[in-house]
Amino acid sequence: MAESSVSSLRHEFPALALAIAFIPRRSRLVYADLFLLWMEARRAAYANEAMIAAVRIAWWRDAIINQQSQSVPLADRLLVLGKSHPDMLASITDALDQMISLLAGGAAKSDALAIWNKTIAKQIIIWSQDNPQLSIVHDQASQILHALDQNLLGHTEQPMPAYSGKDMVFRLIIWLTQDPTRLYYPDQQPLLALKMSMAVMLRRI
Repeated sequence: MAESSVSSLRHEFPALALAIAFIPRRSRLVYADLFLLWMEARRAAYANEAMIAAVRIAWWRDAIINQQSQSVPLADRLLVLGKSHPDMLASITDALDQMISLLAGGAAKSDALAIWNKTIAKQIIIWSQDNPQLSIVHDQASQILHALDQNLLGHTEQPMPAYSGKDMVFRLIIWLTQDPTRLYYPDQQPLLALKMSMAVMLRRI
């Protein structure tokens, strides 16, 4: 299952899959699936029609709440995760519900995505035990996901927020966005794995 999660992330976002290779093996499954879910809801939120966005996001909320994955691998894995970490899925479904309400009500996509970024960032920080009691680390991680989202949209001019936590993946996301071509590994950065390894070894992260 862990390999399936990481393989899926490697297919969807190769540069991010490289980043999670630098965390303990036991955590990669959860990180991969949280990032995959982040991308699914993010992609849905950017649908041309607000109601289409709401319906697509509602599918994920309902799949988790009703425990009906319809054989979608990511949903299957999330339901398994929820058996041992129900609070995590409860937080996620609450965020999805808020996103649906905002989008269906005509709110800006950025408002819905702000909730989503904050929720996913917080769950990763809690999982990594990276100062989970400090709201400033949660906020910084949320801002990093927002900046990543904007970079993927081509808005590369905004500065990346600082990060005072220890989580390696968020630090590597900052490093990736310092040169936006890194996000498009391997097409634009075929040697990214080597460069990332060197940056970590030389403590440039």
